Amino acid sequence: MPRLTLSIAEETVRKEVQKLDKRVQLLAVNETKKKDAYRVTLLKDGRTGSASIKKDLVREYLAEGGKGNELRKGLGKAVSHLSIKYR
Repeated sequence: MPRLTLSIAEETVRKEVQKLDKRVQLLAVNETKKKDAYRVTLLKDGRTGSASIKKDLVREYLAEGGKGNELRKGLGKAVSHLSIKYR
């Protein structure tokens, strides 16, 4: 398996977000200060939100050939928070 870089992680997260909800855009993927996780910033219907995804989740997902559920669960929670309408 190739070394996990920011561009590989960004492409992986982008594909999973699009599978979850086509209306969500991935704005940015950045490393956190501790360098053990990625900060994922999402946009949907004018609302932005972010989530912290551990690097280990991305590595496991790639090692399993895209069949891991933990990454999808973490991103699904972030996407669902964007779908909540505040009134």
